[in-house]
Amino acid sequence: MKRSTGVIGVVVVLGVAYMGATWYVGKQAQVTVERVVAQANERVIKMLGADMGADNLRIEINDYQRGWFASDVSYTLFMKDEDGTPLELKLHDKLQHGPLPASAVAAGDFMPMLAHSQAQLRPTPATQKWFDSQNGKSPLNIETRVGFGGTGRSVWTFSPAELVEDGEKISFSGGVVEMNFTNDFNDNTAAGQVASFSVTNEQTGENLLIKNIQANSKTTMSNQSDVSTQSNATVQSLAIDSPAGRAVVLEELSMAVDSQQKGKLLDGTLRYDFGRIAIGEIDLGSVSVGASARQLDVDALTDLATTYDKIVAREGISADEELVLTDAEEAVMREKLVAMLASSPSISIDPLVWKNAHGESKTGLQVDLASPDNSQEQRTDVLLAEILKRVKLDLSISKPMLIQALGQVQNDPQQAQQMQVLGAMIYDQYVARLSGAGLIVAEGDTASTAILYENDKVDLNGQAMSVPEFLQRAMSAVM
Repeated sequence: MKRSTGVIGVVVVLGVAYMGATWYVGKQAQVTVERVVAQANERVIKMLGADMGADNLRIEINDYQRGWFASDVSYTLFMKDEDGTPLELKLHDKLQHGPLPASAVAAGDFMPMLAHSQAQLRPTPATQKWFDSQNGKSPLNIETRVGFGGTGRSVWTFSPAELVEDGEKISFSGGVVEMNFTNDFNDNTAAGQVASFSVTNEQTGENLLIKNIQANSKTTMSNQSDVSTQSNATVQSLAIDSPAGRAVVLEELSMAVDSQQKGKLLDGTLRYDFGRIAIGEIDLGSVSVGASARQLDVDALTDLATTYDKIVAREGISADEELVLTDAEEAVMREKLVAMLASSPSISIDPLVWKNAHGESKTGLQVDLASPDNSQEQRTDVLLAEILKRVKLDLSISKPMLIQALGQVQNDPQQAQQMQVLGAMIYDQYVARLSGAGLIVAEGDTASTAILYENDKVDLNGQAMSVPEFLQRAMSAVM
């Protein structure tokens, strides 16, 4: 009797201790959730600016009902579509408290954790048709294991869906995104995949089909102001088909983004690769293009863009209208531009390469900028001379590649041959004229040029000259 009483006492003590631990962990889970949400909003504001971030993208905790073993949490993601129309996405989260959440234990996970989250999308006007396609079930389910010490793992599962909106049928295979968090949720890796996505206009028969989308990203933060991000995405094929025209097919697409932000300065590179581009029977070959920016003041650039958008909104200018600035508006824009140039940013295309079966052509451009000594200078040529610190252009054109591309424009073999002959004549004519002016160098079937502007001087294919002399040569060649 005494032994059984002792066992019962131990069980009671352990039960009370676990209940106390669960209550404490539940309280810490709430603190962590609120902090992570605030942190996410701060990063959006830092990236987009105070006005853009608060207005265009933010997340709020609408309700947090904390119980002893679990909590019910409601979130709303506020955003805007491409037309500026406000959209709301709502999530409901059933948050099981650690250290051994019942839902995680039931799933076979006995590792201690802060919380086990099982969230679902809730219907809003923006997502109602998506819900309807699932017969009222949530099309998005999010399972997150929140560990101790700022670690976690989240899996987002998107259900397959078919729906019709504004005369377009959308078919989605479903997909999965997996994310892992470390370093107090500041560092993360993510990987996602979607088998297919298509949009068909039921009236015109036009169709967009994307197959095998895969994406990966990695973000690390050394402190609150230094962030490094590497992302890449690949698509097996993208096809745009229409009964009235030839299909456009892009194969083996890839995109890569690499950025490092230290304080307010950003270094970044962006690259797109298209393994094959085809229009009907025309094979245009492959295209690769890269772009980069160095020493870019993100805050100043955001301020410049925001100021411009406010002026456009105030004037009620549409996209196809020319904006005419008042003297006061021009002064403000000039001030914002000078502030952005203070960091001496550099932008470049490095390079653009077009290949087909007969050769390749490529171009590269680098522009180093600087803040003008006299920002009130009214003459455009003087102001540009101070802003453009260094400009380097490299261009190479392959005659066989160009002729092959022009010949493919025509389906008829005879017309294709005529187009190739015409292309060869035009190429030879312009190469002769530009070579005579010293603007290009012709070697075999390749025409190239290398132009460097620096310190108010121009180096043209290895020959130094003044800016007026270069402009005179250029004008003589095109007249």
